[in-house]
Amino acid sequence: MRRHIHKVLVPVAALLAGPGCDGGGGGVPGDGSEGAVAGESATASGSVSQSIPTSMLSDGGTTVKPPAQEFSLGEIGFDFGSEDAPIAVIEFSDYGCGYCRRFHTETFPTLMEEYVETGKVRWKYVTYVSGMFANGLPAAYAAECAGEQDLFSPMSERLYERQADWKSLGDPSPVFEELAREVGADAAEFQACVADERHRPRVRSGILSGARLGVRGTPSFLVNGVPLVGAQPIEWWRDAFTAIEAESEAGTGDGGNGT
Repeated sequence: MRRHIHKVLVPVAALLAGPGCDGGGGGVPGDGSEGAVAGESATASGSVSQSIPTSMLSDGGTTVKPPAQEFSLGEIGFDFGSEDAPIAVIEFSDYGCGYCRRFHTETFPTLMEEYVETGKVRWKYVTYVSGMFANGLPAAYAAECAGEQDLFSPMSERLYERQADWKSLGDPSPVFEELAREVGADAAEFQACVADERHRPRVRSGILSGARLGVRGTPSFLVNGVPLVGAQPIEWWRDAFTAIEAESEAGTGDGGNGT
C-alpha cells in the first residue's frame, strides 16, 4: 500500500511545501518569534547559544558528560491515538520555531479531535531541536521533564502558546517552572529533572533520528513513511488523509495487488 500512498502524497507535497523554519531562520513573520540562522550569536534574543552543542550530535566533543545513550525512533517521542490506526504520522518540531507554534495552535488541535481521537491516525511527536533558536534545547528538556510526570500534552501546548514569553530570555527557567506549576507538575521534581538534563539521551536521539531521515526544517512529518515539510493548513491535512483512506480502500478491494 505504501506505493499508492506515495503516489498520492508526493505530488501534493511538491506543490504545497508549506511554510516552515529552515536554515534561513524564520518564525511566523510579524509574530515576534522570528528565528536566526544556526550558530548565530544570540545577542538580540537572549544569551543562550542558538547552536546545538557538539556533544549532542556525536560521542565526542565533551569532557563533562559521558557519551549519551541513543534510543531508537520507536522508543522516543510521545504517542497519541490507536496503535491500530491505518495512518501513522511522525512529527519533528522545535519549540522555538514560529511555524511549529502556528501548526500547534491553529491546526493540530483539530487534527487531534477529528483524526487522532477517532482512531484514524496514530501521531508521534518528537521533541526536535534544530539549533536555530535560542532556548530551543532547554524548552525540549522542559517538555520531556513534564512528560515524565504524564503532563507532556498540557506542557507542550503552553510552550507553544507562550513562546514569546521565554524565547528571548537569557534564562528561561523561571518561565518553564511557572508553566510546569500551571499544568500541575511537582515543582521540585521538575526542577531536578531539568537541572540534571535527565532526558538528554532522548532529545539527542530525536536530533540524530531527524538527521538520518533528512529533516532540514521544522515542522517536518513522515506520513505513512512519506516525508512532508511545513505548517500546512487543516484543509491540506484533511485532503491528504482522505486520499490515503481512499487509496487504502481501493487497495483492499483489488485483492491486495497494491502492496
